[in-house]
Amino acid sequence: MNGKDRILEAVEKKRRESGLVKFFSDPIGVIREKPVRLGYISGIIGVCLMLIVYVYRLEFIAPYDMYILSGLVACLPPAYFIYVEDKRIMKADDEFPRLLSDLARAKRAGLTLVEAFELTAKGNYGILTEGLEKMAHQLTWGVPFEDALRMFARRYPTRIIKRSIEIIIEGYRVGGEVGKVLTIAAEDVTEFRTLEKRRIAEMRPYVAICYVAFFIFLGILLVLYATLIPMMTEAAEKLSESGAPSRFIIMVDVEKLKMLYFHCGVIQGICAGLIAGKLGTGKVIMGLRHALILAGAAFGLFAILKFVPAI
Repeated sequence: MNGKDRILEAVEKKRRESGLVKFFSDPIGVIREKPVRLGYISGIIGVCLMLIVYVYRLEFIAPYDMYILSGLVACLPPAYFIYVEDKRIMKADDEFPRLLSDLARAKRAGLTLVEAFELTAKGNYGILTEGLEKMAHQLTWGVPFEDALRMFARRYPTRIIKRSIEIIIEGYRVGGEVGKVLTIAAEDVTEFRTLEKRRIAEMRPYVAICYVAFFIFLGILLVLYATLIPMMTEAAEKLSESGAPSRFIIMVDVEKLKMLYFHCGVIQGICAGLIAGKLGTGKVIMGLRHALILAGAAFGLFAILKFVPAI
């Protein structure tokens, strides 16, 4: 191995080490760069847990319940990431109209484009501050205005920001006054954000209805579990003791019936959670956290019923 190869190998090793350090210091940031990495992590977690369940034949509440639990655990990382990203997007969208308004005022005051961004970057815009500072530095270094805006949009890929950036770029291309374009974009974003908040507020009762309907369904399962199964078992035993013909006796497979109730509760929880996400945000994937909460509630209820038979 010559000296050049050793240098390249050392550089590659250093890059891998810095990547590991970055991942453990800021895992959300690393995953945000390539969300597909989260799929690999969740897939590995799920496969490992299911292999453990298969090898040791684990069973907690009902047949196949540990496979279901493994799937729910594997979905926790993406659910948490989606929740964090949703909060990040909401904060970015809330700050963006004020950022555009301040940029428009600075430009109308007679400052150049670079000076307007440098001045505005000194303010506090929450989660957008870091991206704004980077964009101001890029413009100072001679990066084209359109490229700097697109890099900012990639850093905060919300629907509102991407839409506004395209409006600003088109206005800049046709030679319009950037200050006026920024003002129009700020007014458009403010109106759009107001409508979005109103829609979210109006849909919250429907999300609550999904939760209420699910827990009513769980209550029905609880009643069936606690009353119907014992009644059916007791009736079958009495008929058998009375010497009734076998064609009149229906033997109840209690364990299979309990497994059926358990699976119904989990499936209902997952479906209700995904519907709640669709109603609340317009995206089914945003209901993943609701699905995990409701499916976990069903799992917890049947675990209590399993180990506290008196209930």
